[in-house]
Amino acid sequence: MLREIKLIISGILLYPACVFSIMGCTSIPVKNAIVEEEQKESKSDIKLRRNIDEWTLQLYSDDPTIRSSAAVSLLGLNLQSAQEPLISILKDSKVREDVKISVIKAFGFARDDCAVEHLIQPLGSESEPVKTAAVNALGRIKTKKSINLMANAMLSPKQPNEVKILLAKALGNTNDQDAVESLIKMLRADDRDLRETVMTSLEKITKVSNNNDSSWWKEWWLRNKSKTREQWLEEIVLKQEEKTQQLEGRIEQLKEEVAQKSIKLIELGYDKIDPTLLSEAIKSDYPEVRIFAAKELAKIKESSTIEILIKAISDKEEEVRIEVVQALGEIGDEKAIKPLIHALNDENLVVREKAAKALGQLGNNEAVTVLIEALNKKTNFPIVCSIIESLGKIGDLRAVDTLINFLSHEKSEIRECTAASLGKLGDARAVEHLIAALNDEEERVRWYAADSLGKIGNPICVESLIKRLSDNSARVRESAVTALGQIGNQQAIEALIKALQDVDKRVVDQAAERLVNIEDATFDIMDSVATTFYNSADYKRAEIVLNRIITKYAKFPELQDKVLQIKIKLAKTLFALKDWQNALNVYEEVLKRYTNDDTIKKELIHCIKELKQFDRALKWFAAWLEENPQNYQLCWQGRLDIASAMFDQGKYENVKDLINVLKTEDPNLGGEEFKSHFQTLNDLCRNSITNSKG
Repeated sequence: MLREIKLIISGILLYPACVFSIMGCTSIPVKNAIVEEEQKESKSDIKLRRNIDEWTLQLYSDDPTIRSSAAVSLLGLNLQSAQEPLISILKDSKVREDVKISVIKAFGFARDDCAVEHLIQPLGSESEPVKTAAVNALGRIKTKKSINLMANAMLSPKQPNEVKILLAKALGNTNDQDAVESLIKMLRADDRDLRETVMTSLEKITKVSNNNDSSWWKEWWLRNKSKTREQWLEEIVLKQEEKTQQLEGRIEQLKEEVAQKSIKLIELGYDKIDPTLLSEAIKSDYPEVRIFAAKELAKIKESSTIEILIKAISDKEEEVRIEVVQALGEIGDEKAIKPLIHALNDENLVVREKAAKALGQLGNNEAVTVLIEALNKKTNFPIVCSIIESLGKIGDLRAVDTLINFLSHEKSEIRECTAASLGKLGDARAVEHLIAALNDEEERVRWYAADSLGKIGNPICVESLIKRLSDNSARVRESAVTALGQIGNQQAIEALIKALQDVDKRVVDQAAERLVNIEDATFDIMDSVATTFYNSADYKRAEIVLNRIITKYAKFPELQDKVLQIKIKLAKTLFALKDWQNALNVYEEVLKRYTNDDTIKKELIHCIKELKQFDRALKWFAAWLEENPQNYQLCWQGRLDIASAMFDQGKYENVKDLINVLKTEDPNLGGEEFKSHFQTLNDLCRNSITNSKG
């Protein structure tokens, strides 16, 4: 209807002379129709614009579900105006990472190729999640346009190798034969990692493997590119079935060979294995046998074994090379250094990684220069980590400056292992950089930085470590506590005492252990630590610290009064632990100099009672009465308590004898307060003795 009306209006504009005749005969219906259709169109446009605006705002939501839904909704409109905010996000380097990832995933979900060039751009991002999302999205789109754009970008000489690798991976994910030709061209690339990725993608698409010759692939492609998609798929299926059958047959043969060789070796006895037999086994046509031989040779650890393994380090099977390299590292013979250095250039990533680790196990400085050179080359990050760890194990300080540079690496795993290795090297040059690493966004980097600062032990880092005691991560707080304990100055110890109040038990235990093991602190600091343990009822640790103080300062004349107070604390600590005998020994030593404290005397008597050494207590009572009449109440009450305890034990004759001895000292038995109790006990003993005789 709207189209017809527009035609009428066009006619009116073109032919003014007809206006009046047309309007004259249909002016009212035409006018109404025009107004009605314009209103409908206006409402529809407004609603669409509102939807676009609303979904555009939702792209920045904190909820990933809302973001994804909004992005897919905008793409579903198939309008340029709806796609513009999505493309704008892809182009904006300052946009939030999670927002960008949601948009990238939406393009992949919708398989929309309208923004392929903008999806290629994030492959150069510093963010691994963004790059991963872009690779996955590009691999899902699978249109001819998308594949052509990716192929052209991959073949561009201006493109960095890292991006080319990701593009090759994305092309492989399409599983589309249109990607084959461009991948074959990339087999001539100089970068080994790129060629390996290209080969993986070609194998994934074509199911043809074991050939990385670009000429061979060109010929293969000339023979196969004209095939229809159905022919292509049918041939791939046949190849897979044929390959599976061959593999199953080979596996059976290998199993038989491995079984036979293993049985022979077992019969010889593992502790008497002849290296000659194993040297033959490591030349077997079957990789599993060679792997087995390499493992067994590693157990022998003889010079003849080393030579055999070194020869096998160039085995054509990567699994054999991996086992050999690992074995050479475990044996630890320096003859393996040069072969292992050579293995750092192996075509296989795992072999290179194991070689780096093996050199670290050998710990020879000869490898340091080579490892540093390898580290400064662009390489796979697991290998970087292995090299960094090995440099830390070797302990050569030439590596310090190079390692410091890797504390700011974009990958947290590399920053983490770098922080750990710098701690093993223990060089003060790293302190400033490790302090900065305490603020790293990754928890593991922070805790390894703290650990390493503790190993280096420079007091300059104490304040920074103290700040980490409020870290959100309990593991970081624990590492900070450990480091402060290793440094052990007064500021560190005060912080450790505060850390005993941490909400995490591991942090508290670590702080306590570190405080217990501090030996070089001053008298007052150690006293403060012991008091803290005692007040928190951690008596075992308090005992350890108090004994250490006494041992260290007992011979300092100027500290004798303070040492005496420490001994009193030790006695009370042993008393709390119910270590009655040791507590009694310390109390008796203290009372030789500190005679006016009734609490100490009472606690000493309590120990004696627990040990049931009544004669010992009676001697103390006699001595106290003689030295000071003010001890009268304490001593007679103690004597009465002992008499009562002996009565409870059924020692009636002993009670009577004790009371008779006490009467010779004081016929009044300590006065009216005690005399009646003694007489009652005496009568009870007499009756009990009479009854037992009757």
